[in-house]
Amino acid sequence: MKAVVMENIEEIVIKEVSRPKVEPGGILVGVKACAICGSDVRTIEHGSSSVKPPRILGHEITGVIVEIGEGVIKFRVGDSVAIVPAIGCGECDYCHSGHTNMCPDLETIGFEFDGGFAEVMAVPAKAVRQGHVNKIPEGLSFEKATLAEPLACCINGQEPLSISIGQSVAVIGAGTIGLFHVELALLRGASRVFLVDVISERLKHASLLGKDVITINSSEIDPVKEILSHTNGRGVDVAIVACPVGEAQNQALQIVARRGKVSLFGGLPKDKSIGYLDSNLIHYKEVGVFGAHASTVIQNRLALSLLADGRVGSAVKYVTHILPLNQIKEGLAIIKKGEALKVVIKP
Repeated sequence: MKAVVMENIEEIVIKEVSRPKVEPGGILVGVKACAICGSDVRTIEHGSSSVKPPRILGHEITGVIVEIGEGVIKFRVGDSVAIVPAIGCGECDYCHSGHTNMCPDLETIGFEFDGGFAEVMAVPAKAVRQGHVNKIPEGLSFEKATLAEPLACCINGQEPLSISIGQSVAVIGAGTIGLFHVELALLRGASRVFLVDVISERLKHASLLGKDVITINSSEIDPVKEILSHTNGRGVDVAIVACPVGEAQNQALQIVARRGKVSLFGGLPKDKSIGYLDSNLIHYKEVGVFGAHASTVIQNRLALSLLADGRVGSAVKYVTHILPLNQIKEGLAIIKKGEALKVVIKP
């Protein structure tokens, strides 16, 4: 079968590889669509402590079950499924409390396991056993269902923020993740959302989300002054950093109101993750600062439901490019140029 193999940093190869074997309790999925995530781009360019080449990347995966391992009873060959990639051990306190994404032994499809940039992918038995295979709701396309994984991550990121009716929210970064955060904030009852980005083309998507979204091009306007002006100097109740930019994290602390909440959703490169936050802003304003990593099975199921019902993802065309497997390098280039929201690869 054909697959995209990361053989080293900055080295991916499209080649024939052996079809994976199904293990007892596991399944094989014929991949129908796998979206490129920003973390895939970063892994290819800089490597990852979780990826030991050679590795097939890709973790935003949908497909059809083509083979079932011994003992699997909940699924049949032919079922259309979406895969939840981050798999906990199932035994630790975090897993037992439902916070599987915090498992110290977390393993992820597309990182520790081969992923979805291939014609066929194996889902480990422990993933099947713990509910990491979700049937796709009727009427939801394979391409759109790939959005469930990043949407679930946004759901996870917003849980500790407790966004409620009438609150104001700022989102820095207008890519797919930022737009999802805007949609979720509005769905939770936010009365006004500020969306900040340096690329005007990305901000245009926000016009489809309604009059309660105010866009700010931070390459032209100081976003801190603009948001404080709109809020009479008070700031927003919640600020979400949906981009991997250190200065944006400090801007979030400047624009959030006293006793507000900040989500550092976008992780920073390891060599650039220190020295941005003004801790006095956290201290004197009593700001709650939260991280966000991956998502859980339950959050992925909710994400599929929101997409299928049209409560999220109906206004914006998130999947902007669909490419065959042999054009994945073109897809990566499109993402790096900022010309796409989501690029989906179809093996």
